[in-house]
Amino acid sequence: MEPLVHFVVPFTALLLFHVDLKKALPISLLALLPDVDALFLVHRSLSHSIVVMLIVAAPFLLLTYKFKPGLRSYALLASMAVASHLILDVFSGYTPIVWPFCDYSVWIKAEVEAHIGSSPSFSPSVQLLTKPITFQQFQRLDAPLFTGESLIVSVVLLSPVLLTACKALLQRIR
Repeated sequence: MEPLVHFVVPFTALLLFHVDLKKALPISLLALLPDVDALFLVHRSLSHSIVVMLIVAAPFLLLTYKFKPGLRSYALLASMAVASHLILDVFSGYTPIVWPFCDYSVWIKAEVEAHIGSSPSFSPSVQLLTKPITFQQFQRLDAPLFTGESLIVSVVLLSPVLLTACKALLQRIR
């Protein structure tokens, strides 16, 4: 999935749970962390493993739990934002979500086909696909930051926030 979707999904969820806009923004940006592997010309590698991400997050969670009780909820929300990236990727292609416990990348392929005609019918399909993990470095990686579909979905999800911001701006101008 595109980075825009990886940001907008946790951002919208946080706003729905009434997390302050100024706190939801940086937390949601953390959802982009798993794609840091693309900077090293490898995609969906170690950073897409929930096990690896939990090992990386554990010290931060423990430190905030022990020394900064006021930040506990934000550390947990940040971990959930990162996890949302991994979950979204499992539904969009092969992802090494449980590496190193399993040497296979997983793809949960879910769809519902509709037949419209003399006798309408629906054909749901859920498949758990696997393939051996291969972490290969690319010579170059071309990937969209967003597509038309993800842009319109993101705008629709963000429209309440955008409308509220426009309303507040108009009130300040008056």
